[in-house]
Amino acid sequence: DTQIAVFGRAFQTKLESSRGFIVGSGAIGCEMVKLYALMGVSGAPSGQLTLTDMDNIEKSNLNRQFLFRPADVGKSKSLTAAEAAFRINPAVKIEAKIDRVGEDTEHVFNSDFFESLTFVTNALDNVDARKYMDMRCVFYGRPLLESGTLGTKGNTQVVIPHLTESYSSSNDPPEKTK
Repeated sequence: DTQIAVFGRAFQTKLESSRGFIVGSGAIGCEMVKLYALMGVSGAPSGQLTLTDMDNIEKSNLNRQFLFRPADVGKSKSLTAAEAAFRINPAVKIEAKIDRVGEDTEHVFNSDFFESLTFVTNALDNVDARKYMDMRCVFYGRPLLESGTLGTKGNTQVVIPHLTESYSSSNDPPEKTK
């Protein structure tokens, strides 16, 4: 109701009917899954949120990946995050996958899949995967919320193909050595 009061019913309807893809279910991915569920993203019958991560939950994840509990250690990150999202908002239409993104999974995340999407969210700690997803989003003209970490560095960037700079358009400067 608060979102509707601020942004209007039409905006909320767009959120609810959106078809999103979240790549990564770690610290950033868990937060995005939680926020999207709270916002009602993909909560309409026509909506769909797809989440993928090939990793399993480790004990060391629990202090920063807030959708996971000690009993979840050893379970799939994406499957567990999807279950948590459904507990937050039972209306959310969420599908969890355990596939990595890359050329070897283009049969899973194919043209039909990308063309059906409204938006993509990266939540990755791997530069190659981030560049791959950036390339796919630019090719298919899909907006990308690029966010990820690399060691102590973090990045957040909104990529609107053919309007803004893409993630691959620039490189981080090398870390300074002492």
